[in-house]
Amino acid sequence: MSTYYKAINWNAIEDVIDKSTWEKLTEQFWLDTRIPLSNDLDDWRKLSAKEKDLVGKVFGGLTLLDTMQSQSGVEAIRGDIRTPHEEAVLNNIQFMESVHAKSYSSIFSTLNTKSEIDEIFEWTNTNPYLQKKAEIINEIYLNGNALQKKSLQLSLKPFFSTLVFSHLFTILGITN
Repeated sequence: MSTYYKAINWNAIEDVIDKSTWEKLTEQFWLDTRIPLSNDLDDWRKLSAKEKDLVGKVFGGLTLLDTMQSQSGVEAIRGDIRTPHEEAVLNNIQFMESVHAKSYSSIFSTLNTKSEIDEIFEWTNTNPYLQKKAEIINEIYLNGNALQKKSLQLSLKPFFSTLVFSHLFTILGITN
């Protein structure tokens, strides 16, 4: 009888990076529902309207990024996996990107009114700069080689965060 499906054996690992990555990811596991977001309300109330707007837009941009990474990013590199352990690592990353995207909604629902939340998502989904950045990133996911896709997946969050912050600081007239 031929093998229909192979069980993953974590006792026989081809690439030690898969095991160490899995362990690091599971050590850092968290859920937004386990973090007392309401503890930040006093600090939130001290921010100016401009600062609150900036935070909302930054988190909106990061929600866009995490959504894209959980939907397109991991799927783009899935075809280049070499081991079942690497696939398990990718499944973990994909899940955590979804958790990250959801966490921003939890933050919004704690700090903002429904109309403010709607405005944040409207801005995020229609801002031409964010959408252009998303288009460029997605183009690499669709047409890049394996190394480009994996490099992008690893470096995207710090890179995108810098782009979001620099754009918003420009909007607010904050320069140095």
